[in-house]
Amino acid sequence: MTSREPDGVLGGNKGPTGAAGSDPSVTDREPDGVLGGSEAPTRAEEPDGFLGEIKAPAKVNLSLKVLGRRPDGYRELYGLMARVGLYDQIGVYLVGGQGPDELVCENGIGKPFGDALYFDEAFRGPTNLALRAVGAFRDLTGFPPGPVRVELIKAIPKAAGLGGGSSDAAAVLRLLSRHREVTKVQLKAMAIGLGADVPFFLEDEPFCWAGGRGERLSPYFGPIPGCHAVLVNPGLELPTSEVFGQLGLTTELNGSISLIADSGQESADRQPSWGRNDLEAPAVSLCPTLALTRKAIFETDPPPVRAGLSGSGATYWAIYDQSYKAQRASASLEKQNFWVRLVPLGT
Repeated sequence: MTSREPDGVLGGNKGPTGAAGSDPSVTDREPDGVLGGSEAPTRAEEPDGFLGEIKAPAKVNLSLKVLGRRPDGYRELYGLMARVGLYDQIGVYLVGGQGPDELVCENGIGKPFGDALYFDEAFRGPTNLALRAVGAFRDLTGFPPGPVRVELIKAIPKAAGLGGGSSDAAAVLRLLSRHREVTKVQLKAMAIGLGADVPFFLEDEPFCWAGGRGERLSPYFGPIPGCHAVLVNPGLELPTSEVFGQLGLTTELNGSISLIADSGQESADRQPSWGRNDLEAPAVSLCPTLALTRKAIFETDPPPVRAGLSGSGATYWAIYDQSYKAQRASASLEKQNFWVRLVPLGT
């Protein structure tokens, strides 16, 4: 087991941004709870309207329990989330004139699966979370003052259980907060309004317990079984709504909401049920190929120390305690025509 210290920080200027899939560049955080501020660099005045660029990391669910459907219609969730080193790259530009905001997408990975695994026409539409984040920030602050173009280089597959859309939205909020002062409370409120996973991507800690709709977060500082992760997807997308639909949840919760600590201290060292995911069975019923994917992962030599489905699928994560084992597994699974990425866990 690998011990973690409470020092993981996603913040500050760590250097220039590179290609999709490398380390993130994110906004500075002010100690008084304000993001951006009057001294934050405002690039809107530049002739080309360039507002900045930022990386958006993927996540995995190391454990996930669905406790039931709440009276307000949302699902009560509880589990452990972790950032992983796979990144979309985002650039935002003021374009001037009138008209709607625009999203331009590019495949940052390329073959063998092509563009369809990362985006399609519907993905580029006004319901895209990155565009909705622009709208939410504008509604609160009046900025950006006119339409923008969001340029998105996708490395995280869509509808894959990796939180790509939510991470893109959080990254856009971070980027825009460089230009207009907003409090952390305001930023989190916007994130909650956008989607269940968006608040997690605003957190500094790479490992968090998540409860409620995903907005009740507390850091996890306990041991992890390894820091080398392999992401494996059969090349399919699996819409979250369809997977939850298989559960047939009622308004009666199947667990105690009090399990989710509000202080963070109580849950920081609690051990998760590694790999348990209440969405795996309904996901496999919709997509039997997932059972074959899981089988292939555990047949790698040596097998992972832990593995499980992330979110509602269709991506599995597998953790190895040594890098050469993860590299060997990655190469083996690629030969079986899976989408595979070898990534650091807890970035």
